[in-house]
Formats: sequence, structure tokens, C-alpha cells
Amino acid sequence: MPRNLIVCLSALATIASVVAQRPANISICDYYTTALLTDDTAANQYTLLTLLVNTAVIGKYTEPSNGVLVPGILNPNGVYNDTAVNLLPYFNGCDISTNNGTVFNLITNPPISQNFLDGGGAVPLMHNLPANDTTSNQ
Repeated sequence: MPRNLIVCLSALATIASVVAQRPANISICDYYTTALLTDDTAANQYTLLTLLVNTAVIGKYTEPSNGVLVPGILNPNGVYNDTAVNLLPYFNGCDISTNNGTVFNLITNPPISQNFLDGGGAVPLMHNLPANDTTSNQ
């Protein structure tokens, strides 16, 4: 059986298992906020989304260990389908990765490099903060 098919079937089985556990009348956000943070409050839902986004960006940084490896998209040693992947240069200003906020045109308005991690990078994210200051691009 091809590896991609196995991965796809495993993902579908996991999703089906999670959906089967969550009652139909409870939203995903309410369910996981209660499961992970005990009380379903607006503040805890905000915390849950912060944890989710930060984990996707910088990888697993919280203490509970369930054996699942989450490297994060900023991991310079990322691997996908046995191919090395390093997306960090697109976020730290090393590669041209964005337009300059106006209409895109290769001749009169070419794309630019932009450091989106100028507010401390992963360090403030590990403390559930968006950045170390309020003026960064982060």
C-alpha cells in the first residue's frame, strides 16, 4: 500500500475518532477548551487558539507529552516526504517573500523581503505573547 494512502487513511481514522468523541451539540472550540483547559470561557478559548497557532508556527513547546512530534513551520530542519524543508527564510527576511502592501507588479512594485519575526521570534510565542514589543511585524 503506498505511503501517502496509509497516511491519508490514518488521518481519516483519527478525525473520525475525534468526531465520534465530541457530542454533536458541542462546538469543536468548546469541546477542546474544556478538555484541555477545564473551564470553557472566552479567555480560555483565546488561550487555546494561541496555543494551537503557536504550536503550528514554532512546534511543540508545552510540557504535556503525548509522543506526537510537532516540528512547526519555522523549524529549519523540517522534513516532508523525506525531503528537507526550511520555511524560516520566508519569515525572517532572508528570502523575498511578500509584496510591499500595494498592487503587485514585477517591474514597478517588485516583491520584497520582510522580517516577520522581528519581535523576538519564537521566544515571545513560547510565553504566549505575539511579540516582545508592539511595533514589530510579528
